[in-house]
Amino acid sequence: MPQFAPDELRILACDLLVAAGLPQPRAAAMADVMVTTDLMGHRTHGIAFLPSYLDRVQSGVIARTGEIEVISEGPAHLAWRTPRLPGAWVMQKAIEASLRKLETQPVVTATIANCSHIGSLQTYLKGIGERKFLAQLMVTDPGVISVAPFGGADPVLTSNPIAAAIPTHDQPILLDQSTSLVSNAMIADYARRGEPLPGNWILDGQGQPSRDPAVMEQDPPGTILPLGGLDFGYKGFGFGLMVEAWGLALSGHGRRTPQARGGQGVYLQIVDPAAFAGRDAFLDETTELVRRCHASRPSGSQPVRLPGERAYAEHARQMAEGIEISEALAQTLRDRSKAAGITPPAAFSRAA
Repeated sequence: MPQFAPDELRILACDLLVAAGLPQPRAAAMADVMVTTDLMGHRTHGIAFLPSYLDRVQSGVIARTGEIEVISEGPAHLAWRTPRLPGAWVMQKAIEASLRKLETQPVVTATIANCSHIGSLQTYLKGIGERKFLAQLMVTDPGVISVAPFGGADPVLTSNPIAAAIPTHDQPILLDQSTSLVSNAMIADYARRGEPLPGNWILDGQGQPSRDPAVMEQDPPGTILPLGGLDFGYKGFGFGLMVEAWGLALSGHGRRTPQARGGQGVYLQIVDPAAFAGRDAFLDETTELVRRCHASRPSGSQPVRLPGERAYAEHARQMAEGIEISEALAQTLRDRSKAAGITPPAAFSRAA
């Protein structure tokens, strides 16, 4: 696959988003998050998402103009509502505001209603964890339904991702996972290829286990199983309900009234361990936990790997070697650049 310098991709993404109508600071935030996401190895939510974002800007799903509305704010919290403003830009603003409040508060909580798609959750937590703060992040879109309650056949929830940063004396543990057995994107990928799923990850419209991704588009639609699958899906269903309460109900952007797809509810909480048992005491414990996990005898051919370690390794490798994107995506970006009257970086010509 062609490889490109991170700055080349960042500049091109920003230029294309500006050409689509976004103000430069908002476009730059989106470009930065996509490139960092690619650096961390999350291909589906990196630069591969740029064509979709461009379409969403042009169609109005991502708003070109508008400002953040403050619903409520105090020394230790903020609650914002946005008219589909760029999710990456809103998240950067919310994190900056939360970190300022954390200078005088032990815990800061933020909610955001109706921002556009924010992308990979893990990307936002990396910097927070590196600053030795503990954080959790929950996000979902009330305009999407693809997961049935455990024991049900009709969709009510969606993949409802939940993420956390757990700092240590070294790099933080970075969790980012859906509360469904697999993501919507993974099911859609199998459907595009016309391949059966490796296992019974979904139910058909009658509530029966299936490996056919096409049942998701039938009437009645199929549903993705909650995390835990057929036997223990009540566990994933419970976590999915948490995301609904924290990410949607608390932000005031939920499923009670019809919602058009593309607007997300966000819950972010950042904790300063120094205000509790002490930062060093906390970091000593989490670092020891990592040590013990690594010391566990491998049950297979690979040693134990903690969440976030692969992302850090990919980040280091691609900073040195360049970000890998498919030739098909590179060609799409060339075509989009030509249509927008933008000259892409020279590397795109060399890779053609």
